[in-house]
Amino acid sequence: MKTLQKLLFLLLFSITTQSFAQDKLMSPEDVTSSSLEQLFKSAYIKVTEVKDSYLKIEDARTVYLDIDNKKRFIGLNTVYNLQDNVSKSEILDIFNTINKEVLMVKCYYNESSNTVSFFYHFWMDGGYSTKTLVSTVKLFQQAVSLALTKDVENKIF
Repeated sequence: MKTLQKLLFLLLFSITTQSFAQDKLMSPEDVTSSSLEQLFKSAYIKVTEVKDSYLKIEDARTVYLDIDNKKRFIGLNTVYNLQDNVSKSEILDIFNTINKEVLMVKCYYNESSNTVSFFYHFWMDGGYSTKTLVSTVKLFQQAVSLALTKDVENKIF
């Protein structure tokens, strides 16, 4: 319950106190990696890589923003290596807990690389505001932090 209160506080805080360029309404057709780069730079978030279909930012966490080729959504994604010598059942137990208890993110296990990916889709259908996108990225990072705390014994992450 306390963690939920923290997340709600951080969401309200980030929505009300962000100091970046004037909020604009955007249509999905306007989304490009360069427009996202300018948005995050104006929000004082470090952009470390820009490609045609995605960009990589460094804030509280490293986050990739993947632009859907049909421009329906922007996929938020971050990847973590898992510790060695952990059984698959232990990994899946933690992931099931995360998927049930952390509503914003979904985690996926990549057995071949022994990694976990946390995902969220920011839907743009009908347009969106730039402030909402930046706030969502901030909240996504907090949700990943919450997900990582579900490994209470620090055996997985």
